[in-house]
Amino acid sequence: MAGTDEESTDFDVDALEGSAWSVARLNAELDAVLTDAIDRFPTYVYGEISDVNSYDFGTFFELRDIDDEAVISCIAWSQSVATFEQPLEEGTAAIVRASVDFHAERGNTQLVVADYWPAGDSARTQELEQLRSQLESEGLLAEERKRPLPEYPECIGVVTSLSGSAREDFVSSVQARAAGVTIKLCGATVQGENAVPSLVGAIQRLERDSSVDIIVVTRGGGSDADLWCFNEEPVVRAIADASTPVVVAIGHEDDETLAEAVADRRAMTPTDAGVATTPNMDSVRQSVRQVERRVESAYAALAEERLVEYQHRIETAYSALEQQIAAQTATRQRLSDLDQRIASAYTAIVETRLTTLDQRIDTALRDIEHAAETDAVTAQAVQGRVGDLEARIDRAYQHRVDQELSAFNARIDNAYREMEADAKIEAGTAEARRLRIVVAILVGLLLLGAALVVLFLI
Repeated sequence: MAGTDEESTDFDVDALEGSAWSVARLNAELDAVLTDAIDRFPTYVYGEISDVNSYDFGTFFELRDIDDEAVISCIAWSQSVATFEQPLEEGTAAIVRASVDFHAERGNTQLVVADYWPAGDSARTQELEQLRSQLESEGLLAEERKRPLPEYPECIGVVTSLSGSAREDFVSSVQARAAGVTIKLCGATVQGENAVPSLVGAIQRLERDSSVDIIVVTRGGGSDADLWCFNEEPVVRAIADASTPVVVAIGHEDDETLAEAVADRRAMTPTDAGVATTPNMDSVRQSVRQVERRVESAYAALAEERLVEYQHRIETAYSALEQQIAAQTATRQRLSDLDQRIASAYTAIVETRLTTLDQRIDTALRDIEHAAETDAVTAQAVQGRVGDLEARIDRAYQHRVDQELSAFNARIDNAYREMEADAKIEAGTAEARRLRIVVAILVGLLLLGAALVVLFLI
């Protein structure tokens, strides 16, 4: 069998070189065939307009089959575009009047459009608008819902094709700005029938990774048909439901896909996505150095200002202290002078008071001596008067006593005689004793009265 394979691949290249067509000959033949068959092509073609790019000389766009993935490139020259009743709008189902044009140099076939008429929205466009309305009603397109991206992410998860240039562009952009950021690539199909489940699975895998700070969904541009998977509801919902901030960059500037609309940030290209998700560490370092210089300058200025302020405060405090010391010195001098004045005044007052007191004492002594002499004379006089009074009292007492005794004796005699007269029957011993008692009492009373008279006279 192996020998058969070797025989089948063993042929004379030199012999075939003369019969093989060159690219130019092939393209020329194709051009000739298409030119000869021009009558076989329709004048009008129906499809959906997409990927419109306008220039001064004309407008390039694609016409996509309404029910299939078939696409053909179109060009409308500026003079034709000027006659269109309505501008070319992506997503519009339209009928174009065109001719087939083949470029032999590049081997490209396209339609040269002379006119076009919108034929109503295609089913896909209607579905897109319905989904957009649903997302708006749920608030998923609101600007206030969009979250800010981490300023200094440590890990970025990237959903893209592993074979495309988008991966290299994004990685290069990130590494040029922040080489220390970790990039986790999660490969996915970014166009075609398998794109939707592949994109959803990749986004969800990165969403479950707690180390990922930002998710980037990106690809390197393409036609509307190639990018339609980013309008599919599963992809849009996966991005909207992610708790991690999401950046979508699909390299398509004309229209915003729904994936970009619900994302937290939209970027035009993979390179722009790298710029949007990472800080420029060179700029950060430069800013830090500028801040450091500003801090140092501010610190130096503040320190100088504080030193001048402290120096002024110290000088002011020193001056105030000197003034206080001078005031205290003056006060102490005044106190010393006052103390001397008080001492002198006290001495003078004490001496004056002592002199006055001595004089008063001398005067008082003289007065006392005079009073004593006067009292002595008075005492002698009083003693004489007392002696005279005593004599007079004695005489008066004696006279009174004598009178009283005489009167008493007379009364006694009278009483005795009366008692003798009255007590003739009872003149016994008992009566006599009773009379003696009465006499004794009367004598005591007489003596008491005399004593009272003496005391009264004294």
